[in-house]
Amino acid sequence: MNDSMHVPHRECRLQTSQQGMMCLILLSVLFGFVFPTDIQELEDNRSLIVDFDGGYGQVEVGGKYVGLEFHRSRPLPTRLSFYYPVANSLVTTADYWKRFKSMPYTVLLSAAGTIDTIGTIPYSYQYAPNQVSFGGGTSNYDIQVSYTVGEDLPILALHLKVTNISTETPTLQIETALQTDLRSSHTYALMDPPLLDYPHNGASATATYNDIAADSAVLFITNAGEQPFRKLTSTIGEASPNKLRFTYIKALAPGDSLEIIQLIGMCRQDESQRMIEAAKQDWQDDVAQNRHRIRQAALKQSHFKIDDPVMMQTARWSKAVLASNLHYIDGEFMPMPCPAEYNFFFTHDLLLTSLGAMYFDLDYVKNGLRFLHRLSGEKDILAHAYYWKDTQFVTEYSSPGNWNNMWIIITAGSYLKHSGDLETVKLLFPILKSSLFMMLESKGEDDVFVSTRPDWWDIGNVVGAKSYNTALAFKTLLEYVFIVTQLDIKDEPVTEYLQLAERLRSRYIENFWDEETGFLINMIDAETVDHHYYSGALVATYYGLLDDEKNARLLETARQQLLDEHIGIRNAMPPDFHELISLYKFNGMEAGEPYLYFNGAVWPQGNIWYALGLIADNQVDAARDVILKYLTLDGIQNSPNGQPSFYEYRITDPDSPRYGEIDKPTFLWAGGWYLHTLYQLAGMRENSWNIYFCPLLPKGFETAEYDLSVFGNPARVTWEGEGEYFKKILADGQPTNSAVMTGPVSQIHLERGDPETPYLAEADCVVSEARYNENSSQFNVQFKGIKGQEVNITVVAPGWPHEVWLNGNQTAFTSLTLLDSYTMVVSVQATGALDELMIEFGD
Repeated sequence: MNDSMHVPHRECRLQTSQQGMMCLILLSVLFGFVFPTDIQELEDNRSLIVDFDGGYGQVEVGGKYVGLEFHRSRPLPTRLSFYYPVANSLVTTADYWKRFKSMPYTVLLSAAGTIDTIGTIPYSYQYAPNQVSFGGGTSNYDIQVSYTVGEDLPILALHLKVTNISTETPTLQIETALQTDLRSSHTYALMDPPLLDYPHNGASATATYNDIAADSAVLFITNAGEQPFRKLTSTIGEASPNKLRFTYIKALAPGDSLEIIQLIGMCRQDESQRMIEAAKQDWQDDVAQNRHRIRQAALKQSHFKIDDPVMMQTARWSKAVLASNLHYIDGEFMPMPCPAEYNFFFTHDLLLTSLGAMYFDLDYVKNGLRFLHRLSGEKDILAHAYYWKDTQFVTEYSSPGNWNNMWIIITAGSYLKHSGDLETVKLLFPILKSSLFMMLESKGEDDVFVSTRPDWWDIGNVVGAKSYNTALAFKTLLEYVFIVTQLDIKDEPVTEYLQLAERLRSRYIENFWDEETGFLINMIDAETVDHHYYSGALVATYYGLLDDEKNARLLETARQQLLDEHIGIRNAMPPDFHELISLYKFNGMEAGEPYLYFNGAVWPQGNIWYALGLIADNQVDAARDVILKYLTLDGIQNSPNGQPSFYEYRITDPDSPRYGEIDKPTFLWAGGWYLHTLYQLAGMRENSWNIYFCPLLPKGFETAEYDLSVFGNPARVTWEGEGEYFKKILADGQPTNSAVMTGPVSQIHLERGDPETPYLAEADCVVSEARYNENSSQFNVQFKGIKGQEVNITVVAPGWPHEVWLNGNQTAFTSLTLLDSYTMVVSVQATGALDELMIEFGD
């Protein structure tokens, strides 16, 4: 089946071309779209839409300028977030944990002496990251409510369609009201009441905010469908003047419909007239442009295909999430965590998402890194967050204990390998250097890194040694050395940094490994052992800090102690942090109740780290199963309280009726992490020096095809065959003897099987060339490392080595280890110049 056609759990299936067309036409109507004439465009739209009728769904959708949040499958939003001109929200409660009670938009339907309040009960819904359509109604009326967003206009289009399904012809009256009590993005304070007006003879409505916190904003609604009745006084909130209200009246014969289209947006006061006119005239094209951009990003921008429709669906969804969760901020469009719940730019979200985005969208990462450079200012300190605070845009900077100092270097190093973009990384280098220095301030005794946080958390205030931070520091040092060598910076103590990284590796087990539990154990403070199991420990498996035996034991302990078999890896266990507030010096109940938020809930990265650890342990089928069950839309939906959505965290108390409930759906870095892991499952690997391919593929990935950024060039990677080795490797159609990428290439073909000729499988140094001469039976690898660096070069060959030479010297290599019938590891000491390893095969 064509992957773009597969959508599981759908009532409307593409069984024939005629039925498929009718189904797609129906979706187009429900979403209020201009009907596209291209059947492929319709099918593309369809492939991004999922549906849910469970009655308890939490939904977030949005775009560059507007975001919407819904709770309990109700068709009216609990929050409307506006990002232009500055970020502010319409929400009727300041209690985060009770935000499902918020009702900033209300609808009354009255006819024949009866009044129905619309939007207070669950509807079924269909949605993509940038749009949602709800369907429900009463005994006499079918009701459809859909929301789409603009691309260049700062609007959302609310489409309310009421169809008479009775045998009577009533006079229908619909009244809508939008709350105008605006809350600031940072302090969440209510702003001064706005001035309300109804221009265009009552066809539009405006709320003008003179409060400085709104930055001269105007909230507007203009009608693009049924026009409101201009003389009737609304009965909604008659005593509350702080609402924009409309009334619509129409006699409906059986089968007839009343269609209300409200264009809701926010802009500056001096452009409100022009913006309202532009919205009325161009909204359909603008909404179509948004739909087109999301579709292009998800389906056309880059290619990825495997024989697994469930994982393919979530791959498309992930790309759509990355494309839709770009929000306006101070003249830029930057990644933010959710469509509606966050009004801030967070560096952490950009960096983690970029780890997956850079494989296919280098511009996404480049734009984000350059934005961080602009925020850093003259002091070259990495920004932690950027947001509008009451009267101005504010930058929060990273402190020495901030994990962004490590993630920026890890992400920049990976970006450099995929992009070859020396210019951007050189521009960023002063920040990277400052971040490294701040990271090193957290180095404690015995070559461990300390943190006030229990794990990767952003709460807690007691300094102790942490396995997560130490693992990140190890990876950071290696990536920093790689960056320095690629930028050819001469005055950096790279040898010292490599030596520190090696000490971290060699003493990591001594400092953190607990033989009794088979896990990595932190310290709460200098004297107190932390006996909790943390998901952050799993990072050590992926970054290669454990030997094979301990890697396997750690994963097994995580399975026993952290894994909820229905929803995934818990953040931490046991969930008793609510009883340890004074010990960790938490700010009250910020860790959450048991099995909620940090306190034992499931976060997406825990499942990712578990899967990446399994991949590092060569358990690729088990890793695929983890991703399928715990991170695909299908897997999440088919779990307790599941719905087809990403999430920030899930509630994990099996005795609670809320077991499995998600919070913060359409979450940005869930998509980034998913794509990051999907590429690893598809055979791509990356260490701190280069990109390479591993022949171990899980079931369903045997004939994978995908685009991958390699040295700034999009390369099409194709696979065939079976086995644990590469039989043949082709680069741009020519045989090559390296699974390690040594330069730009447009096509890479990987055929698995028993190796026919020697090839380079892996190396922890920069490789310039790997070639095999059949006439002389010599295999040569040219590489460069830091002077004195111990370099390990892994070679797979069908025969045994006869002689090994380094730079013409037969005895210069440190050791040669035979791992199996085909695989050998040659260890050498780099000279700091371009070195050449020669392995001669013969009888």
